[in-house]
Amino acid sequence: MKQLLYLLLLTLFDVVNCEAQKIFSEGIIKYDVYRNNGKAPEGIFVVTVKAGMIKQELAMNNGFNNITIYNQKTGITLSLSMREGAKYAMEISQEELKEKNKRFENANLTPTQNSKKIASYHTKGMQVNYTSGDVVEIFYTPELTVQNTALNTMFPGLGGIALEYVTKSSKDLSFKFIATQIDIQPVDISVFNIPSDYKIVTKAELEKLK
Repeated sequence: MKQLLYLLLLTLFDVVNCEAQKIFSEGIIKYDVYRNNGKAPEGIFVVTVKAGMIKQELAMNNGFNNITIYNQKTGITLSLSMREGAKYAMEISQEELKEKNKRFENANLTPTQNSKKIASYHTKGMQVNYTSGDVVEIFYTPELTVQNTALNTMFPGLGGIALEYVTKSSKDLSFKFIATQIDIQPVDISVFNIPSDYKIVTKAELEKLK
């Protein structure tokens, strides 16, 4: 009887854990963006997800704007930009993307004792050590897990979604992202369409336009 009760409690515990952790397969995450540890946000970063599609838009107060759309099925990423009034969607192949993201491979993730609440979610601290020698501390929520692992490219193996993290563009320039809103809701597939006024080009073709 005791053994049966013990097994039942274990089963209930597993059920509670499964209910507590949701798969983030469709929805929108919004982040405030801080430059060089500034006290006030200087931009917004919006991540839109629908199964194997990921759209990321970074809009800074200084007018800088960048949109990337990733298609897991094709392995292709499109980076939208403007050159002298003309609109281009640069195609980044799966091989090029893998080369670009090599710096994140084999990162060592070590839990910290820190925690905080971000965008209504409880988060845990994690120290990330990259093979380049860079070290960052992030805060992630284990309450949500990703369906598309490309969402965690910067933090391979992370058991959740990063809601606060820092990226370095150069030695003297860094950006901190802090989530402000998470909406788990249906997303229209048209969000991932490339506007008709954008010309799809390769990296080599875009370089020739400089």
